[in-house]
Amino acid sequence: MSELKIGVVGAAGRMGATLVRMVHETQGCRVAGGIERPGSPAVGKDLGDIAGIGRLDLEIGDNALELFVGLDAVLDFTMPDATVEFAAIAAQARIVHVIGTTGFTDAHEEKIHAAARHARIIKSGNMSIGVNLLAALVKQVA
Repeated sequence: MSELKIGVVGAAGRMGATLVRMVHETQGCRVAGGIERPGSPAVGKDLGDIAGIGRLDLEIGDNALELFVGLDAVLDFTMPDATVEFAAIAAQARIVHVIGTTGFTDAHEEKIHAAARHARIIKSGNMSIGVNLLAALVKQVA
């Protein structure tokens, strides 16, 4: 079985660095790249160094289209406007887009829904274990 090539947007942020570490540690997955917003001081630095796992020889870029080409999936815990743009690019690239971003407006949701016609989009308002456990417990109690 081949490895899933996974990219991370917002790769130098707290959640992005965590995602890079988790993908790196997951059997069957490979960190294939990461991006940050243009002008970020992290652009040009090694993705593994930023994530604290040692050099991966993957430079953090700032171009989503370049990153998404050749990926199997992209992980996105950024900002609503950026996520909408990433959803459109994921649709063009026909890749999986995992969204953990929150704070969407109805207009954002419509654009993501449109992108989902061409990309597999997995979207959750909160992916923390604690919140999901609480939600499951509330359902059982109700």
